[in-house]
Amino acid sequence: MGSSSPANSIATSLSFTSWNDEKPITIVLLHGGFTCRLEFALVLPHLDDFHVLLPDLPLHSASRHIKPGTTENSALHVAQLIRSHAHDGKAHVVGVSMGGYIGQCLALDQPDVVLSLFVTGAAPLAGKRLFMARWTRLTYYMMRIMMHWLPSWVFRYQAASIGLMLSDELVAEMRDNITWELMQDMFPWILSFSLYDVHRLRVRVLSIAGAKDDDVPAIERTAVALRNRTRDDGETWPEDGSGAVVLREATHGWDMQFPRLFAQGVRAWVHEEQLPKEFERL
Repeated sequence: MGSSSPANSIATSLSFTSWNDEKPITIVLLHGGFTCRLEFALVLPHLDDFHVLLPDLPLHSASRHIKPGTTENSALHVAQLIRSHAHDGKAHVVGVSMGGYIGQCLALDQPDVVLSLFVTGAAPLAGKRLFMARWTRLTYYMMRIMMHWLPSWVFRYQAASIGLMLSDELVAEMRDNITWELMQDMFPWILSFSLYDVHRLRVRVLSIAGAKDDDVPAIERTAVALRNRTRDDGETWPEDGSGAVVLREATHGWDMQFPRLFAQGVRAWVHEEQLPKEFERL
């Protein structure tokens, strides 16, 4: 697959690994909330034709020293990572859940470093996800109960029951990443993210929902917002493949459920090829 080169250039830089440095196209993989770069361990072997930057995001694992863990601060650090280490200072940004919101924040604030967006589980919140994001203390204690107070096999059984493949190392990192500080920092920007913001995205975007767990009506509304985008001059956004899709058999963190399919989707999206048949266009 190629060598991994860990980097921690300065104290305020994200901890990350860089894979396949010789490949010409850079992809940045942004993990979900409370996980870390290990989330993509099973995806990486299927992306060996890309240069991959794989960071731990602020307040997570090896980047736990970086504060605050807000979406905005995370996006600033990802932009620094891309400018410093991506080929030509630009990258295709792939984000799962929290990582998907960070990717969209980055594209809104600094679109010059983003070649395209591939995000999943990161539509504007509605329904039960909006409720849980607003009641952060409830979410926090539910996660603490599951990860700290119940026997570890309970969480592992629950994850396995929906097809998620989590290593012992990843579960240990998740347990350490569940902090009240991160819970408070993470959600304000996500709560404010709306269809208006989707409409303002000025890059090529694919937004995805796993129908087993994500909000399908929300991704349908996202599809409409992406189709109705206009350029800054008021002209209709050009047809560039942007849109939204549903994976009917996928759960929220489906990169850990179908890692090969996830990589196939990323590859097709970056190369502007036909998406896998499991990707149902909306």
